[in-house]
Amino acid sequence: MADSSHNRKSNVRITFKGCQLPPVEDALVVGKHAPVGSEAVVRALQAMSPGKFKLIKVTHPVIESLLIRESDLRKIPEEKLVKLLLENASPVMDESDSLNVTLEVEIVVQTALEDI
Repeated sequence: MADSSHNRKSNVRITFKGCQLPPVEDALVVGKHAPVGSEAVVRALQAMSPGKFKLIKVTHPVIESLLIRESDLRKIPEEKLVKLLLENASPVMDESDSLNVTLEVEIVVQTALEDI
């Protein structure tokens, strides 16, 4: 006969984080069959942060487009950043994914004092 006097314990962990607006860090890689398409994301981002992101349509078997923060495009040439994102995102995603991207750009300037 089973002992019905055993103890039960439930643990619940709840984590709250602040909501970030817009909900995109520095870039968003949108798959061809993502639940929310790039045009809808652009409209939402334009409503929250007008002029902050650029939509870049790409010809790719998995990826439909990239949304990239305009300030990052001033630091890195568009063609180089697009190539970098496509090469690194495509192996880890399928057509139904959208990947949020965080970029850490560091610009280093070195000069000799006699040049100043």
